[in-house]
Amino acid sequence: MCNIQKHIFIMLLFPLIMWGCISEVTIDDDFKENEVVLNCILDAQNDTVVVQLSYSKPIQSTDLFEPIKDAQIQLFERKTKIGEFVWSDSSTYILPFSVLPGKIYRIEATAGNIKVWAETTVPNAINATIEKDTSGLYNYYSFGILLNDSPEEVNYYWISATGFEGIEGNKSKNIACALYSNFEYADDFNQTIYQDGSYKFEYEYYIRFADSVLPGGKTEIVFYPQCISNPIEVFLLSTDYHLDKYMKSSLLLQIMDLYAEDMPIIYAPFPMYSNINGGTGIFGSYNSVSEKFDEK
Repeated sequence: MCNIQKHIFIMLLFPLIMWGCISEVTIDDDFKENEVVLNCILDAQNDTVVVQLSYSKPIQSTDLFEPIKDAQIQLFERKTKIGEFVWSDSSTYILPFSVLPGKIYRIEATAGNIKVWAETTVPNAINATIEKDTSGLYNYYSFGILLNDSPEEVNYYWISATGFEGIEGNKSKNIACALYSNFEYADDFNQTIYQDGSYKFEYEYYIRFADSVLPGGKTEIVFYPQCISNPIEVFLLSTDYHLDKYMKSSLLLQIMDLYAEDMPIIYAPFPMYSNINGGTGIFGSYNSVSEKFDEK
């Protein structure tokens, strides 16, 4: 997956335990040919589009993914060609261009005799405010997002927050925080019941919800990010359909892999979503708002 800056943090908890029958499984490791892997995420706030292109490899292989350096990659807005990507020193292809919210973009990549393509619609700007919660009903360190969702667009929202690991004066790195909330419209795929304090649910490390489940009008989401140290930055992402499914399937796959370390006898692989025609990977898009809070 290409760089989504600091917004995307792939660490979630998947609490579902699958009890069932046991059967023998044979892994087919007959790797006949390489697939082209294209990864690109359009950020409505960036002025450059970045693409990673490589070939797939056998699951047992310990080799690194080798980038494809001699491909032709083009970006289109519907049928109008925007431009061609050029190879960069960072082992990626780049195109200086700012995508526009609400527009449909198509990417085409040709490597040898293989052509792959995909489309995405960039979400519109988010109408939301992020503030400290001053209601006094919840934890003093809580935050509130007031979201005015547009009924004319299908939206998939992801809330996250980051803080620094370590103590004041010795902060080592910015990490995603566990989130606590009573928001009843959130997806429960990464939700656990929290019995202590003012909140009913714990999320690691996203709160995800679709606008199709919202009651309409303005929606308030109050949550507490369990960050170790300031500053805390809160993010609200609106993703397109493809990025939403890719993120959720990636997180479920990761937690199933972690779960298999403890309970391998009931492990089952989770399919990774891809919208790349003729290959695999992801071509998605998102819009976002964020606020940084230096003091709790």
